[in-house]
Amino acid sequence: LGTATPAVETYYNAQTGKYGLVEMMERFGGLELPEMITIDLREQHKTRQMQSIFAPALIDALKTALANGEQAILFQNRRGYSPILECQLCGWNAQCRNCDVSLTYHKFSNRLRCHYCGYQQEPATVCPACGSGKIGLLGFGTEKIEDELKLFLPEARIGRMDLDTAGTKTSLAAILNDFEEKRFDILVGTQMVTKGLDFDNVAIVGVLGADQLIRFPDFRSGERAYQLLTQVAGRAGRKHKRGLVLVQAWNPAHPVLQEALRGDFQGLFARELAERKEFHYPPFFRLIHITLQHKDDKVVLQAATLFGKLLRQKLGERVLGPVQPHIPRIRNYYGQNIMLKLEKSAPVIRAAKEMIRLVSETVTSKPGWSQVRVGVDVDPV
Repeated sequence: LGTATPAVETYYNAQTGKYGLVEMMERFGGLELPEMITIDLREQHKTRQMQSIFAPALIDALKTALANGEQAILFQNRRGYSPILECQLCGWNAQCRNCDVSLTYHKFSNRLRCHYCGYQQEPATVCPACGSGKIGLLGFGTEKIEDELKLFLPEARIGRMDLDTAGTKTSLAAILNDFEEKRFDILVGTQMVTKGLDFDNVAIVGVLGADQLIRFPDFRSGERAYQLLTQVAGRAGRKHKRGLVLVQAWNPAHPVLQEALRGDFQGLFARELAERKEFHYPPFFRLIHITLQHKDDKVVLQAATLFGKLLRQKLGERVLGPVQPHIPRIRNYYGQNIMLKLEKSAPVIRAAKEMIRLVSETVTSKPGWSQVRVGVDVDPV
């Protein structure tokens, strides 16, 4: 395994002797790591310095790079133009009819689209709830960044790399080739732009929504945010000079952002390990994630409640849930989640798997519950 940003579990395995560990403590060719600077969005908004979705420091850095004939990458882990279309009077927003998520507006096609099931519709111009015409867009994705950049840097040639523009192998290769051949000055993209790309001429990397990476409701979100920030930062200043990374954040003092700023993987590892030990997460415990789905929310709740009750008879407090997932309905199926936290003991894990199989058969054989879908994910990633 080779990586600059190992997973906490992988590094723990290396520390405990399960894997060998070889460390390279300097970059190839002795290059310096890029300089990372955070920009406090609260301060920028308070002093009314923001230029649309960009801090002045980011715009100035981009102008300097363009004047020097250098390139830049802007990273935002959300595609589309705007994630929410909302009425400014009553708070109505455009929701998918198959999933409990708001529809994302795509300006190029002038459509509202669900990123879970693919449902599309035309954007409303009048609010269906209160009849007002005060409908506005909230938040921003890669498409809006591209659009807004054209206003502030009209002379810049801007490319975009996300699932909408680089959905196929050939289109992805074409965008990368254009950037490599300097036909684009600025490349705007989702996490596609963070992974292992090596461009000679990139001087500036801008991260626009750093907080969204950390706030994701998952115990690995801190680790993943650190990995993405470190990886995208590594795209700057690859060959001739030290790069500059500007990170826009509402909470720049967050431990993960500070660790990424310092390149302090050991600090992140120690903090994450202490938290995971206290709250019974990997690498100290093993997880089994059980998902129940059905088209009727009452049926799935009843089935999940019984599922959890039967598991607890044998496994006790190792069973957590059922709880509603953070997106309750996807593709017209309502969900309930159950989590098992098991100590690393082969007999316990064997017994748990056998118990899940038996309970699953018991629940789905009940009258009216045969259509309940049961998904089991051992050691979810």
